[in-house]
Amino acid sequence: MSKRPVAPVALVDPARMVPANPRDYDYSPNMPRLWHGMTFAAWRQMSRGQWANRAHIRPGLFASVTALSLGNSLMAALSQAVHGRALARVRIEPDPVFVLGFWRSGTTWLHQLLSNDPRFTAPTSLQVFMPESFLVLSPVMRRLERLWLPEHRPMDAVALEADTSEEDEVALAVAGAASIIRTLSYGNTADPRVTWDLEGLPEADRQHWRDTWIRFLTKVQYTAPGKQLLLKSPAHTMRIAEVLRQFPNAKFIHIVRDPYAVAASYLHSSEAMTATQTVLKVMPDPEEQLDGALRVLPEFHQAFDRQRHLIPEGNYTLLRYEDLRENTKPVLRQAYADLGLDSFAAIEPGLDRMIEARRGYKAGKPRLPPALAARIEQEWAAYFQRYGYSTRTSE
Repeated sequence: MSKRPVAPVALVDPARMVPANPRDYDYSPNMPRLWHGMTFAAWRQMSRGQWANRAHIRPGLFASVTALSLGNSLMAALSQAVHGRALARVRIEPDPVFVLGFWRSGTTWLHQLLSNDPRFTAPTSLQVFMPESFLVLSPVMRRLERLWLPEHRPMDAVALEADTSEEDEVALAVAGAASIIRTLSYGNTADPRVTWDLEGLPEADRQHWRDTWIRFLTKVQYTAPGKQLLLKSPAHTMRIAEVLRQFPNAKFIHIVRDPYAVAASYLHSSEAMTATQTVLKVMPDPEEQLDGALRVLPEFHQAFDRQRHLIPEGNYTLLRYEDLRENTKPVLRQAYADLGLDSFAAIEPGLDRMIEARRGYKAGKPRLPPALAARIEQEWAAYFQRYGYSTRTSE
């Protein structure tokens, strides 16, 4: 395999930056970041060239990630020595079920609902935060859960536990593969691996992504023999061709949501994740965050629409967050029927518990400045039309 090229580095422009304060999102600066689960090789590759931005790097955070990366590398090697032969015999069967949808569209909630089905196994928080070493570190890290894991996600009140279902995109980023999540570390948008578009990458990087993904999924499957993988990563919505290349009979449940709610939640989430996970002392100012957020959704769904026809008939179903919230069991029952997933009764006890826990919960109507709402209606017009959502100006 040819050596992957060194990515260019985007220099920090202080004029377009604001201070990044994790405490603004109830996140202690001493809590671990995603990067604390990296091996030394992955951390070195992502950090290469960033010395040019040294005046803006948090030295303590950089040092702690570097130190832990050496331990992670050792544990990864130990994991391979202990489990390597057994992992080589693992087959990911049957092909996984994927939850698709834009960030903040309800993908996490849908993923957790589906995780009640005993047929499925999903990557956990511990697994995605330590993708190369969790096979040997799981017993210890579960006991130390509250030392390395915040009680809830920075962007919302969703609880985090070692065994909470999580998205495999995090594992890809932490393991050093191409991922849009990489932008949270240094904001280095000049790095071509800060992307969801695998087709635009050099072949060496595409193959590295595939190898990293399958290696991680194989470990997850190894921990739950006989189960079917249930995967949730918004970025997979834009990688249908690559997903089907690996799993030709994969099934997809796609969730969409009111664009105003998506916009309000996504903007907050983007700011929260950047402030809490960046290695830098600064982050893009609100205007730049807004421009980036509004640009992403159209690109996201255009990529999906170009690849939608590749999904075999009977392997795709679409649902709306609002319908799922109001009629959870009937909507999921129909999704199971659409995909030919039998034994819906097995998931019902867990669904009943989750529905009861949410009883009385009412999602607030997002409040957006009129100018921003108008901009969303204009720039996201195709989304409104494609998924049948009304604009406020037409209400």
